[in-house]
Amino acid sequence: SNSENIIKQPIFVPVMAAMITVGFLLAFGVTEGNDDFDFPFYELGTIPAWRDLSSLRGTQAPKDFDKETYHRQLKDLDIAHLYESISNLMTDSKAFWPADGPQDGDVASYAGLFERLAWHCAGTLRVVNGTATGGCEGARQRHWPENEWRDNTNLDKARGLLGQVKQQFGSQISWSDLITFAGTVAIKASGGPAKKFCFGRIDDVDGKRSIPLGVEGVKECRGNKFCKSNFECPVAFRWPEQDPSDHARCNLTQPNHRLQASHSVGLIYVFPEGPQLNSSAQGYVAKQVHNRSPKLSALEVRDTFHERMGWTDRETVALIGGGHTLGRTHGNCNLTGTKWASHPYNEVGPYFEAQTGSLRGPTDGTCGVGASAGLAENTVSSGFEGPWARTPSKWNYDFFDAMLEEEWEPVKSPFGADQWRTKNRQSTYASTMRLTADLSLINDETYAAIVKEYAADHSKFDSDFADAWYKLVHRSQDNPDENDLARKFGVCTLFEFV
Repeated sequence: SNSENIIKQPIFVPVMAAMITVGFLLAFGVTEGNDDFDFPFYELGTIPAWRDLSSLRGTQAPKDFDKETYHRQLKDLDIAHLYESISNLMTDSKAFWPADGPQDGDVASYAGLFERLAWHCAGTLRVVNGTATGGCEGARQRHWPENEWRDNTNLDKARGLLGQVKQQFGSQISWSDLITFAGTVAIKASGGPAKKFCFGRIDDVDGKRSIPLGVEGVKECRGNKFCKSNFECPVAFRWPEQDPSDHARCNLTQPNHRLQASHSVGLIYVFPEGPQLNSSAQGYVAKQVHNRSPKLSALEVRDTFHERMGWTDRETVALIGGGHTLGRTHGNCNLTGTKWASHPYNEVGPYFEAQTGSLRGPTDGTCGVGASAGLAENTVSSGFEGPWARTPSKWNYDFFDAMLEEEWEPVKSPFGADQWRTKNRQSTYASTMRLTADLSLINDETYAAIVKEYAADHSKFDSDFADAWYKLVHRSQDNPDENDLARKFGVCTLFEFV
């Protein structure tokens, strides 16, 4: 959400610097996991754990990011050109990782993917007792442990796509600025609201500062004892009405004074499918395909967003609504009976691939056939399936409108994930889906009032979302106030060129 740069280039001409970087990566075998080189610049966006181990263990000191030079040269950044490069890439669907949209009757666009990338990178921010940790500054999503979190599945592809822009601009733009700006451009270029963006974030040389946020996968540590997983949380809880076989939720306070802000190591916030009700709980309906509770899910949303991460209820509703407008979820493949059934490849980072070096799902007919096997409409990321809106490539207000207008019924995705669809199968929103965590917003009195306000006043939603998004992508451990970057460096845009 989530993270990159193994080496820091001197401030050469941007293209030359990028060419040198790519040459270094190829020469030293950083392309492992992408043997056929079908994905240009992929390696710029994902650094496997084994490459960082000497830095993490302190046996080798990598060259630090040259922040003084970066902040000085930011004054000359052509922001309009950067915006244009990202917006052009956003609608330029690549065969090696096709853009969403066509499978839902819309134009091809990476907007939802880039927005999710920025959100997951910035969403690691947690504010506990007034102290901020995490955030996208540092771009540690490129590195272990964040690049092996299951919630960041296939975001390696998003970073790989942005590698084209990183190659173009080289040292003129840090990865943390690029990721957060790309998410903002995705919203703006799709017709959504963006008021302001400020630059100045610097990149970390490894993922050390994300280790306290939780370690899930250790695959690319290659057995090194330095890597220790925190999954599952030793200190966890279940709701009284929750099925005892359902996932336990992580408490905030964990052993060794570690604070776990999300409800599972490897997730950014909550379990999207929500808590499963015990068969004796009020509201349990035996004939339903699942009994996930939107009401209990609302308690989880508030616990993570507000109590652990410092968001107001209004900001929470705005962020979830705006975050679930563009793009879609991916779970259009049933792995039952396959070798991936017990250990789904979409949960194993940093490459999230069915076969080593493929950077995609199965190509044996399990998930589609031909050129789109394991890709495009056959992609598996979260396991949920479908868009939230009828026009997932264009900014819209379906998220709130449909949630209030429709009755939603439990259903399973082809992958087997618990989600919801419109009970009226002839509804204009019949092609859309909702997560239990989405429906939690209309099963909580305070959240529901805000949902109704936004459904009635789209301009108010746009304004509130733009403010919350700005706060999301501008706060970090290094710059905990949303105006720190503007105050310190003053390189900002109001998108007046758009």
